[in-house]
Amino acid sequence: MFMKYRNLAGEPSAVFRLGIIGSDNSHAEAFSRLTNLASSEPRIEDARVTHIYGTDPERTKEVATKCEIPNIVTRSEEMLGNVDGVLCVWRHASKHMPDTLPFIKAGIPAFVDKPLAHTVADARQLIDTALTSKVGFTSFSTLRYCKPTVDWIASLPGAVEKPVTGMSAGPAEIDSEYDGLPFYGVHTVEMMLATFGYGVESVTAVEQNKNVMATCRYKSGPVVTLNFLYHAAYVFHVTVYGTKGYSSHAVDSGDSYYQGMKVIMETLRTGKWPLTPEQLLEPVQVLSATLKSLAEKREVALSEV
Repeated sequence: MFMKYRNLAGEPSAVFRLGIIGSDNSHAEAFSRLTNLASSEPRIEDARVTHIYGTDPERTKEVATKCEIPNIVTRSEEMLGNVDGVLCVWRHASKHMPDTLPFIKAGIPAFVDKPLAHTVADARQLIDTALTSKVGFTSFSTLRYCKPTVDWIASLPGAVEKPVTGMSAGPAEIDSEYDGLPFYGVHTVEMMLATFGYGVESVTAVEQNKNVMATCRYKSGPVVTLNFLYHAAYVFHVTVYGTKGYSSHAVDSGDSYYQGMKVIMETLRTGKWPLTPEQLLEPVQVLSATLKSLAEKREVALSEV
């Protein structure tokens, strides 16, 4: 299946070559360990990070050395023609669109770390370009693919029947140096969407002492509260109240990188998107509506962002 790929010597190879864009993020190391280190358990087989790019030479060299990445490039475009797929993992979401676009335009499949983009316009451009190029493309928080979380979500119809309301909570810094609330707040948003589904209609947000609470109204009926925790203990937690009962879940991130990387590789290898274009866009819309609601002190429809 993978013999269409060629190694760096131009020879047929079963190994899928990956390029990392953004060495600053801890995810650069986490994903590379899964593919490159024989000591990694579990491990992603038949893939290897062969190239890495970052703006901090010392950090880039550190990740390359720790994870046995053979090639450091000084410009991300140097990877074109030398990799079969890219992982764009910058902490700053504002870098995601400009640095990923050249690759998907060239027909190279891509995973973009959370959040997909800093603005809805950037997210749309990435999605539309990937659709036009007909390449595998996705973006998500790996927390949504933790096995205990997937199993818990699957149990909800029997436990609560039809969801009526609930909450999703997690750490976030409204003044984060990495483009603010969306950098970490996206985890909380994606946990809501993975649990309650898609179709948020509007958001109303308030802030006090840098803690943010955002009420999301679904077109289908449920109302869900997002709690972006600034001073609270570090925890990701979801509660669902339904017509039959209720259920709560504390997210265990233990296998998140491995489970997420399996989904990423399936996407890059097959070209099949695990999330629809609308599902990729909605987390960015919810976050943008949250910030607009805070700024304008009113309910904001997703259609406005």
